[in-house]
Amino acid sequence: MKIYKLNTHLKSMLLAAVENREHPINSDFRGEPKAHDWTPVRVETLYKKTYKDFPHYIIGKPVISERVKQVIAPFVTNEVEILPLLHDELDLYMLNVINVLDCVDWERSDIQRFSDGSWVGFNKLVFDFTKIPKDTYMFKFIEKAGVCVYVTEAFKDLIESNKLKGLDFSEVYDSEFTEEKEQEQKHFYEAAISAVEQNKGKEFSYEHAVERVNQGAAVASGKWKMQLDNKGEFWLGEVILDLTYQWMMPVYIPPVLLGFQWHEVEKSEI
Repeated sequence: MKIYKLNTHLKSMLLAAVENREHPINSDFRGEPKAHDWTPVRVETLYKKTYKDFPHYIIGKPVISERVKQVIAPFVTNEVEILPLLHDELDLYMLNVINVLDCVDWERSDIQRFSDGSWVGFNKLVFDFTKIPKDTYMFKFIEKAGVCVYVTEAFKDLIESNKLKGLDFSEVYDSEFTEEKEQEQKHFYEAAISAVEQNKGKEFSYEHAVERVNQGAAVASGKWKMQLDNKGEFWLGEVILDLTYQWMMPVYIPPVLLGFQWHEVEKSEI
């Protein structure tokens, strides 16, 4: 069994937040029903981009098109509320996932804790797959119900078989991913980062790195990479364990990166 974090693709259209602060859209979505006091609320396109099936709402709640709704609605009736939105060009809906499971494997997960020992978050999340029913399509888990949505292979297959675009299924949790395989993956990851560092050319400061990025180059330091896309927008990437880059458009640069030494590398496709 495989589980995927529900992530929108970098090429999905971006929706702006609404101004109506009193609307339920601006409340926490932690698994509680919202349909009883929901009214359609307007959202606006911030960037059109390529894919429209799964627009990325700037606050992070899942949004789908009418086309997606028609496909998934018969399968997720008991797991989500499909809440209508208003948009100038598209029929869009926000998903409120109400299927919240107690399914963390606390023995294998790496836990972040406060100094008093209380839970903060996860450095590494591992699911207890025996607590995820086989007929599940979409769910949240109790400890982070207000933040993340997860989907199963059944959901992924449904999306791909209907040629729906706009999701990134690269972040995967696999029931067959044993501790032995996990250690092997970590070894290859560390070896790949080491190889990049051993084969780097002339190094320069962060300030110089930004200048080169603005001139069209890509620069890297360890697991980090900076470059512009084909529209001139700035992206920061981090190599994850499967040796692919996880890209983000940062609101700010993590201060630790300012002291790193950088070098030029080949550009990635974003």
